[in-house]
Amino acid sequence: MTRISFLLITGRIVVALLMLATNAGAQDVKQTDAYKRIRAELDATPAIDTHEHLRSFDQMLQFHQARPGTGVTLHSLWQTSYWTRLHRVPPWPEDNSFETWWQGARSMFEDGRANSVYRYLLPAFRDLYGIDFETITDQQARRLNEQVLKNYQDDEWVKKVIRERAKIELILVDSYWTPFDFKTYWPFEVRVLRVDSLLRGFHPSELEHPLEDPYDYARRRNLPLNTFEEYLALVDRIFAEAKQQGVVCLKTGMAYKRDLLFAKVSKQQASQAFGQPRSALTEQQVKDFEDFLLWRLAELSAQYDLPFQIHTGDARIQGSNPMLLLNLIEANPKTKFILFHGGIPWVGETGAIAFRHRNVWVDSCWLPTFSYTMAKRAYQEWLEVMPSDRILWGGDGVNAESIYGATVVTRRCLAEALAEKVIRGELREEQAHRIGRQILRENALKLFPQLLAPGKNHAIGFTPAK
Repeated sequence: MTRISFLLITGRIVVALLMLATNAGAQDVKQTDAYKRIRAELDATPAIDTHEHLRSFDQMLQFHQARPGTGVTLHSLWQTSYWTRLHRVPPWPEDNSFETWWQGARSMFEDGRANSVYRYLLPAFRDLYGIDFETITDQQARRLNEQVLKNYQDDEWVKKVIRERAKIELILVDSYWTPFDFKTYWPFEVRVLRVDSLLRGFHPSELEHPLEDPYDYARRRNLPLNTFEEYLALVDRIFAEAKQQGVVCLKTGMAYKRDLLFAKVSKQQASQAFGQPRSALTEQQVKDFEDFLLWRLAELSAQYDLPFQIHTGDARIQGSNPMLLLNLIEANPKTKFILFHGGIPWVGETGAIAFRHRNVWVDSCWLPTFSYTMAKRAYQEWLEVMPSDRILWGGDGVNAESIYGATVVTRRCLAEALAEKVIRGELREEQAHRIGRQILRENALKLFPQLLAPGKNHAIGFTPAK
């Protein structure tokens, strides 16, 4: 064989191999056997959901009513979903007619078909109602609305969807509307202590509702609250009661109101704001109070072993980069910080923080709903820079349909991310199965061991219906 013939043959082999690699890369991972096996494993895993805003059933009905007597409707499912982050939902009409509403609403989806905030609800309509929302007709829409109304006649629908269809064993509920009410309303519910109002408690005029008011909390328990020292004692009292009542962690959503750069300030600086309305204070004095309180809460988080969930990323956007929390994280190594939403859109930065700090967990709640592609990339990047036992998930919904949709999308996204790593030879398949179970379930049980305490919650051990 001549040298030229050898080179030609070798070249053809190289081209063929490149074409095979290209075709393999272009293959939809969801069509592979690896993905199907991983997805089946994740679908069968009873999940521990670390973040929802699920109200009691009575509160849920009130939350969804467009007008008195309307109940939960197709309109309210979209109105209370994350679709409204990008699009307007036409208001419910004065005549209380679904047909009137649908005539104005059916075209609103055309510019959002590719949006993740649209697509995450499609599995709920498909699996729970047998409706392909992409091709829905007027007649199907009317029947769907009627079925939604019927399903929410009692709370059994919510229980069935969450426990049997979504296969969720426990849900950590952030009831930001009643942060100091530690009662649970669902058999799968575990409470979270929302601490935002404590950060704004320098004066009673800052609090919007009695149920989130620490001053009201003090009055109902005949506790003095005239000095800053008494206020700090009250905060400690709230933590003690929350822990005793079965609360498993803290949550702050202050990223919606301000930046995440919380400086370490002295008690004396913070005390200057206490007892004065905002109108009598400078912006710096207000910030000093909030900054001091967040650092105090981080200390109490460690003291009471209540991990600290912090909303990072998309809120005000400017000032919500999780990198701004580094001084707080570094100074409180005994506090277990959970960076919510993967730091949207700073998912790489969030992974880098977890890479350097062993007291940091990353929660992907809301991320697949916000951007499916970003979530898949985030799972793969995080697994490359941090231990697999420090990644969590949550749905961040308010009703059965939104929780179900977010759960299905998360399981699918995670399965895709893991299957791609298997196909590329970066994981063995049995390792991918284990990691998937960790993220969906085992990591939460490890981080919140109270969930396994005998007698504390009877939901552990539940076996979903097949």
